[in-house]
Amino acid sequence: MYDRDSYETARGPLIITPIHHATLVLEWNGETILCDPVGGAQRFAPFAAPTLIMLTHHHGDHLDLETLEAVLGDETVVIAPQTVFDQLPPAIAARTRTLANGDETEHNGIQIRAVAMYNTTPERQKYHEKGVGNGYLFDFAGTRVYLASDTEPTPEMEALGAVDIAFFPMNLPFTMTPDQVVEAIGKVQPRYAYPFHYRFPYDAIGTEPEALVAAMPEDSQTRIVARDWYGPV
Repeated sequence: MYDRDSYETARGPLIITPIHHATLVLEWNGETILCDPVGGAQRFAPFAAPTLIMLTHHHGDHLDLETLEAVLGDETVVIAPQTVFDQLPPAIAARTRTLANGDETEHNGIQIRAVAMYNTTPERQKYHEKGVGNGYLFDFAGTRVYLASDTEPTPEMEALGAVDIAFFPMNLPFTMTPDQVVEAIGKVQPRYAYPFHYRFPYDAIGTEPEALVAAMPEDSQTRIVARDWYGPV
């Protein structure tokens, strides 16, 4: 039903599963991590109960309280920015750690840093203001994954250090053009880059991954991983 990609790490495979739009699942070393779970619990039926849920910001295509409540397991920990925490029911808030841009935490051997995500183009700054939401940088025993969330190229990307796998949004007016994603890839220099968050509305053709492939420099060392984020589920 879903594309699943496997990457070797020092402590076993990291399995990445694109789910829909901005939602994905990371599985590693007994951990199941849901990133911005939306769209109903049935999307996550193939997976074990999450040990960790990452929430990036408060927009409806990233925060779905009904789905969040449905997928929580008995031991699930939630990580979120303050703007999301403020909207959570008390039972979920009680198990949530808040991170501001630049904060770091650790979860069962996974190092996590919150990274600023925001629009830089003046007419788009109303969509995502600096300091409101988080992208996240994960370290899985030396394999580092950057979930950019809704952003344009930012100076913070240049301070991430080595990144193996990155997820970049690519739709206007909310996030980036293909040329901006190329710029972001130049700042981050991941080994693999996934374009996601590239349609709105979901049933309309948007800035498809092929546009990014065509825009990439021929000498780039980054491999574009084009997956279908809008197939039936």
